[in-house]
Amino acid sequence: MTQWVTFWLFRFTFFVNSICAEQYMVSLVKGEYLYYMKKLLVLIIIITSPLSLFSLQLSEELAVGYYSDLGATIGLRLEDRETDFPLFVQVRGGTVYQFEPGNAEDARKIFINDNEGGNIEEYGLSFLFALDAGWKLPVKENLTAELALSGLINHYEAHFSFIGNNESFSVKTTTWGVGLSGGLRMKFSRSRTSLSVKAGLEFFPKTRIDAHGTYYYNPDGLDDNPRQDYIYGDADEAINQPFLRPSVQVGILFPIGS
Repeated sequence: MTQWVTFWLFRFTFFVNSICAEQYMVSLVKGEYLYYMKKLLVLIIIITSPLSLFSLQLSEELAVGYYSDLGATIGLRLEDRETDFPLFVQVRGGTVYQFEPGNAEDARKIFINDNEGGNIEEYGLSFLFALDAGWKLPVKENLTAELALSGLINHYEAHFSFIGNNESFSVKTTTWGVGLSGGLRMKFSRSRTSLSVKAGLEFFPKTRIDAHGTYYYNPDGLDDNPRQDYIYGDADEAINQPFLRPSVQVGILFPIGS
């Protein structure tokens, strides 16, 4: 069982760390990433080796659906597999693709320059990491209701390009958040694999907005090198950074190991 757990946890941790490209690619070049991954794998082996002694089940969950646009998450879940103990914990990493990241013209004026024209291409990306603590409530045979409270870290990037003007830039934010979700999970007969449908809502407080490594806007009004007379409210209105993020997902959960 330890080999399976190690393999899947390595795959998950590599995925979560690799999605935040800018921060983690720097660490990879310096060799720091491999160093810390070795340390993490040793810790994983130590923690997961005794799972079978305590009737604990480690499972992997893949979920896709509406995440205030299009989102996908992958998670590792730990729960009791033999008793009626109702609690579970889960760690998740994921990506959200945003079709409309904001007002490109306003973002250019607030973060870059006063140029005009060009064909606009835009999209937004969020990279999230979450820790969930949940409660299971049996409804009937093979059907369980679940409620979970989450703590999150979210890195958001709004990308804008003006084709023809040779201008392209990204606006970025990183913040913590909290979430609440609930849903139903149905087990397949003669299998520990299960299918889930869940909905949730996440809240993220306002945080610093920056672009191009030059202009920074802070929610407390103490802006660092703001452009012209623009303030935080202008920058916040120009991009669709996460604030209240609803989600509806369909997921499949399958056990790892014995």
